[in-house]
Amino acid sequence: MKKVVLGLLVSMFVSGCFSIGTSAPSKFYSLQSAPSQDVQSISLKTAKIGVEEIKIPTYLDKPQIVTKEPQAVELRFSEDNRWSEPLSSMMQRVLANDMALYLPNSLVKPRYLGQEKFDYLVFVEIEKFEGALDKQAALVGWWYVADKNGDVILTQKANLILNTSGSFDGLIQTESDLVNELAKQISVGLAKKMK
Repeated sequence: MKKVVLGLLVSMFVSGCFSIGTSAPSKFYSLQSAPSQDVQSISLKTAKIGVEEIKIPTYLDKPQIVTKEPQAVELRFSEDNRWSEPLSSMMQRVLANDMALYLPNSLVKPRYLGQEKFDYLVFVEIEKFEGALDKQAALVGWWYVADKNGDVILTQKANLILNTSGSFDGLIQTESDLVNELAKQISVGLAKKMK
């Protein structure tokens, strides 16, 4: 009897070890720029516009994708669904790409080097960038535009909300759409200043 019990315990231990090592691999996601055919240009003026690194809260500065139910206080960090690169860098690049679609005659790019000279600099401070599957996703924050003298000429709060689908693919597409909406908001404001 002792041999049978011991054999069962060893068998359970070995099968447990094998099941631990066979977890599903993580999926990696990237924010996407808007398709060019879906964007209508706002301004034909010419300017050189730099997008500074996006400031994000510490809780978002992680590889795991954050989800949060509307009206809830609990944040969930998905170990199986991760960003393919740091979120702040990805947002900076996608925001610049989307703004370039709205401002086709201007040069819009991320500002990586301090000595690069631009006519305008865009600064973004994100307060919230999260969503829940099959519910909503939100982007809340402030954006500023400074001229080449360093004077802030535009300041506005973004409070954007869109409905999501029931998958991480759908959530990330919705969050990409939120970044595109932010790009449109900034581009509209900047186009008025460029007239």
